[in-house]
This record gives sequence, C-alpha cells and structure tokens, in this order.
Amino acid sequence: MAKTLPLNIALLWRETATSFTSRLAARNGLSAPVFCRDFGISFRGIVDGHPSALRVIAELGGIHPDELAAWSPVSLGAGHFSFRGHVFHGMTLRNPVIRGCPVCLREDAQNSELPPEQAMAIRGHWSIPHVATCVRHDRPLISLYREPHATVRYDNAQHLAMISTAILRGELDKPEEHSTSFEDWLEDRLSDGPGPDWLSSHPLHAASVFCRLLGISLLRLDGLRLDHIAADSRHALYAQGFEIAQGGEAEVRNALIRLQKLIETPQDGPKKIFPALYDRLSHDYFDNPDYSAFRRILRDHMAATWSLGPGDELLGEPVHERRLHSVTTASQETGIDPRRLRKLLVASGHLAQDCDLPDSWAIFEAAAAAPMLDDLTVLVPATEFRDIISATRSQFDLLVADDVLKPALETTDTKSVWDPRTGTAFTTALLRGAVQLRQPQHSWEHISKSAQRLKIGPGVIIRAIMDGRLHRIGHLEGRTGYSAVYVDHDEVARLLGNEAPPGHSIETFARSVGAASPAGLRRLILDGHTPATRAINPGTNAKQFYITTADAEAFHAKFFTPRTMANAYRRSWQSLLAELDRKCVKPFTQDERDYGRIFLRSTMINLLDQPC
Repeated sequence: MAKTLPLNIALLWRETATSFTSRLAARNGLSAPVFCRDFGISFRGIVDGHPSALRVIAELGGIHPDELAAWSPVSLGAGHFSFRGHVFHGMTLRNPVIRGCPVCLREDAQNSELPPEQAMAIRGHWSIPHVATCVRHDRPLISLYREPHATVRYDNAQHLAMISTAILRGELDKPEEHSTSFEDWLEDRLSDGPGPDWLSSHPLHAASVFCRLLGISLLRLDGLRLDHIAADSRHALYAQGFEIAQGGEAEVRNALIRLQKLIETPQDGPKKIFPALYDRLSHDYFDNPDYSAFRRILRDHMAATWSLGPGDELLGEPVHERRLHSVTTASQETGIDPRRLRKLLVASGHLAQDCDLPDSWAIFEAAAAAPMLDDLTVLVPATEFRDIISATRSQFDLLVADDVLKPALETTDTKSVWDPRTGTAFTTALLRGAVQLRQPQHSWEHISKSAQRLKIGPGVIIRAIMDGRLHRIGHLEGRTGYSAVYVDHDEVARLLGNEAPPGHSIETFARSVGAASPAGLRRLILDGHTPATRAINPGTNAKQFYITTADAEAFHAKFFTPRTMANAYRRSWQSLLAELDRKCVKPFTQDERDYGRIFLRSTMINLLDQPC
C-alpha cells in the first residue's frame, strides 16, 4: 500500500489527475513518468484515468480518489473518454495544444510557497474545445504550449517551468472578455449537470457542435461566410447558434426557413443553403447516435419543404421516389407554363391561394396532384424537351441517334413533338441511387465524355446503367437532369472498353491516393515493395502495370500517403506531416531510393495516436 508522501501538495480547484501527478512528482524531484514507475504504475494509466492508478496517486497525495477523478477524463476504450459524465471522442479532449488561463496560474503561484511550476495547476474544463473563457476571470483561454506526444504532453510541471516567468509577469494575459450565454450554459452542465431546457436533453458534445454548426449557417443572414470571420473570433459562432437552439425545435425550424428564403432555388443545394450544418450531419456524423435528434430536425424540415426527387440526396440517403412537387418541377415534368400551372394548382386546391413562395419553393403533394397533372401534360418541341432534361443540343442528338430517346409523335408532315414525362422518367432512372459529387474528381466523367473517350455511343453506357451492370453513378451537385449524370470512367472502361484492363493505371491510382509522384509509386512496385498486375493496354497494345483491387488492398495494408493518413486519423494532412517532421520521421526509403511521400503504416501507428 502506498503511503502519503511527506513532500506533498494540495489538490486545487478543478485540477486534473495528470496535473496533480505532475506537480507531486516535481515536488519530489522527478518527472511524472519516472515518479509513477517508482510506485508500480504508469503515467499513461493516469492520463487514461485508470481507477487503480488514480487510487495510488490519491493515497500518495493524501486525498480521496473521487476528488482526484472529479475533473479528469476517464478512458472508455475505443477512443472515447468520459468527462463529468459526458462522453467525448479522444481526439476532442486529446488536443496537442494545452490551453489555460494565465491569471488562474499566476494566482496559483502567488498563493503558494512552492516553485511556480509546482504550484500551477491545469484545470479539467480547459481541455474542452467548446470552452473559450475563464469562468473566474472573464479572460480568454490561451495556448500555453504544444506537445504532440500524448504522454509527455501531460507532464504539465515540466512544460510550465519554461513559461512560468512570462505567466508571472502577465505577458500572456489577454484583455477581459465576458463569457457568452452559450458558455454559461456549458458551465452549468459541467458543474451541475443537465438543466430542464431542450438543448440539455441532448449529449453535451453533440449539442455544442450543433450550436457551432448552426451559428456558421446563420452567418448567411448577415451576408457572411465562415472565411469572413477571423480565427480568434469564431468561438462567437457557438453563442449565435445557441441563441436559436435554446428555444427548442420550433426555433431551429424557423431559422432553417429563414435561411432557405435567402436562396432562389433548391437546385443550389443544401450545402449552400445550410453551410457546414448539412455537410456534417449528413456525412461526418451520419452514423453517430448523439446527433440523431439534430439530423431528424434537418431531415424532417427538408422532407416537408423541398421538392426532392430521384437523384437527390436527403442527409446522405438517396431519394428514390418523389413525394413533393414544386411548381417548377411540375412545370418541367408536364411542359406547362409555370404561371398557368400555378393558377390551376390554386384553383384545384393543391396549392394555397395565399402561398407567396417562388415557384421553386411552392410545394404540393405529388401523388394527390398526379391525376390532374397527367391530364394537363402537353407535348413540347425538341428545344423545350432538351431544356427539360438539361442536355446540350449535341448530347440530345446523340441520345436520339442511339435510340435512347424517342419522340411521342413523329410524322413526315410535322416536326417531332416530345412528352416531358419521358424525359423525367429517363433522368430519374439514371440518377436513382446515385452518389452526390461535389466536383467530378479522379475518374468521374459525364456520360457523353466517357463515351467519347471510349469511342462508343452514350446509349451503350446508358443501357449498362439501366441493366444494373454499371454501379458507380454520380449526381453532380448544382446540376439537374442529364447534365448531372456522371459515371466512373474506369468502371465503364473495364466493362465496355475493348479488352478492358484489370484495374487502375499507376497514374490513376497514384492520383486517387494522393501520391504526388506516380514515378515514386512505379519504383515502389519495381523494387518489390507493393504488388501490381501486368496486362495489355487496350489503347497501345503494350504491357504495363495495373493496380487491381487486391493490389490496392495490399498497398493500403502496408503504406500510408498523406491523403490516406488524413482519412485514417481525421486530421489535415498538413498537420500530420508537420508532426512527423518534428519527430524526424521520413518517408519510406530503401537503399536511398526515393519513393515520394509514402510512409510505412506500421511506423505511423506507433508514432501517432491510434487512427479512428
């Protein structure tokens, strides 16, 4: 059993277990890792909040283990931590930058006879990124120091010793800044638990992130974007979102409607209408249950106010059937002038007479109006039909030539006339289940371009889509109809090209994984470090290397590129490369051969925190 040490310290207000351990170790002339090892525990155990390790330190410090753990994060496994009863991802709390209030630290030193670094304590709530202001002194928290190594980072006394003079002189102090309503709410939840308000009924971290995302979207009401806001002022976005969110679901929905009214047409896309908010809820937090209530609010709002049809996306899920029409989409589907159609919809009771929304936002039930719309549908000339399906004249002519599209009526005495419903059904079938594309990167090509590259007609590709033989179909954001339909050219080439190759070329694969130098990847293959498959290039009849699915899996199992590393660790590749540079980690080489920015995966996992 450990006994209370004669050279001891007092546990300070909201102090973390790592800070207390580091100060206690320094009081006894040791670093925290060595100090812990001398008493049969590891400092990593303190960092992770293991009860047995905390119990030893509490006994050495003469305090109760519960007091030591009260403001310290505790590992829950799988990269998650509990703090004050709230669950956070480790990457949220385990920031390489340690923040704090220099006024708090200076008071610690002034109220103690110990050396400053042994007197200054790190508080638990400072590690939460949503906290920006000291609740005691109304001063902004500042960056005290940066240390990428997860264990060394929390031996606080060793780091504070180097900046204690600056802290005592007030050189790190910032001007007074009062806490916002959001921070007051956050402080209450951390200290007293959830309150009776609607926002407090949701997980703390998710609710805080939602406030920030909503605040970013609300900037549009003032004609601003996130890049208009200085980095050190962006914390105010939490408060902006909180002012709405604290009012509950009804206030959030009202805010979404106000944002929607700023955009003339839904075709601009939800990412433009709800910046950051839509993107994060539909992708980053798509399968995180903590955000389910916020996803539901946005999803229900869009489902009730957007004329979504096949090819559209609703929070990461493809839309397969149309539930709502707008005057605009119904006009496109029937060929009726929107002004006339609107009057008919009002007269038939499908659209409210006092609806003052523009045609693209004026919605009605598609199924209920279907019989009337079928009766009203008129045949249109080819020029109007091309506009309905959003095709250029040359694209339209090729579709007709390939017998993909046929007029509703064609005689030798009249020009061909077209049924708009045929065009709607055509583009609907192509886009059903398509993935959303922000921009056509890598091997994504429009159908017409892909066909042109392979010297085949677009009808060959379109029939392969309709038959289910092509699977990777994309819907380019901001486009509608045929102009929005993209295919993975590599998949098309493998299926429809003449003696299609078995995989990606080295250049295409290098581009897809972010390897800056295809030549480096080629050397890696030639030197036997990663597999590739030799096959005949159908265009040149020459043998060359291709990366098959199995080859790609073998590469990813062994190597990281900056892009794949960033995806694994959910950090920017710039920050990861900077960290590796500080640790003097170089890209993989052998016999001084340069393979570009390619790193051994096993080396990275040992040096960085575990990937997500």
